[in-house]
Amino acid sequence: MSRSRVKVSKTRLGIEKLLLVAGLAAVGVWVGSIVRTEVCQDWANWAFERKLHGQPATARQYLESWFGPRAIAKPPVAEQHLPAAPQKPPAIETGDLIGRLAIPRLKLQAIVREGAGAGTLGLALGHIPGTALPGQPGNIGVAGHRDSLFRGLGQIRKTDRIEFQTLSGSYEYEVESTGIVAPQTVSVLDAGQYPEITLVTCYPFHYVGSAPDRFIVKARLVSRDPLSQGLALESVKSAGVPEHREAQPRVRETCTAARRVFFSVSEGHSTTLVPGISLGLDWADAASQRVKAWMWVMPDRRTIWLTSQHPREPLVFYGHQDGKRREVVITNIGRTSVSGYLQLSGG
Repeated sequence: MSRSRVKVSKTRLGIEKLLLVAGLAAVGVWVGSIVRTEVCQDWANWAFERKLHGQPATARQYLESWFGPRAIAKPPVAEQHLPAAPQKPPAIETGDLIGRLAIPRLKLQAIVREGAGAGTLGLALGHIPGTALPGQPGNIGVAGHRDSLFRGLGQIRKTDRIEFQTLSGSYEYEVESTGIVAPQTVSVLDAGQYPEITLVTCYPFHYVGSAPDRFIVKARLVSRDPLSQGLALESVKSAGVPEHREAQPRVRETCTAARRVFFSVSEGHSTTLVPGISLGLDWADAASQRVKAWMWVMPDRRTIWLTSQHPREPLVFYGHQDGKRREVVITNIGRTSVSGYLQLSGG
């Protein structure tokens, strides 16, 4: 073999090794980004659930939930209890928690944070700055990567439900349309006549490289939290909700001294009855006519358990802040759901 051929063979072998290393590095970066997103989502979902129930959420507690307290045991640190001072709600900054978005039929669930930049979208779905927030009138914009958290969004269909849960209330939207637009078509985020949400991701879904278009999903609010109406009483359409879905709260004024908020909730779900009071159902037993449910009450930051509650058996409690009487009554216990009402005193 001539020297020139040996030189060519060595050069080719060197190039092949270089390409192999580059390929392995690219795969490593890709796998690393997926693992990073999954770990961050797991942590964020764990912390979100604890905050919903008024429980602290620290990195140490999260690690203990995985490895047990002995694995990271540290000497206890004395807590400092300082008097609480009234503060204005802080401005929302990039990376701040907004809530959790879910599309049950697609089995899609992800934490939503403020911002639509690469730093946010690499860890969560991003609330597009300048658009409405849950509970506000207008159009909520949420962006996500097509190859990670919004993977499968192309399978969404009209009438699918989109759930947006926040620490102050839950909101449900019904998909009305999907479309494909150019990246410059920002008018899809304009506020319309009704409260809505717009999901945005790149398109085509299997495009290699920077995708040229955007896939959008438009959905209209169908479960209205009274918070968005400034505590105004309003009837919310709830007819036609299947038993296995969470029904929409219906609010009506029964007299000048008191009012009732009617609810229907299924196992493993929760719903906001009025601002600051949420109801969740762990299980329902139609045979024994018993349930296990809970209520989260703000600003008292307390959980009230409805353990083995019977139908028509009222549970009375009083607000620590305003002293007003509240009464929860379960009127019907189904196989996987319950219905009833919350009665609020007037004044």
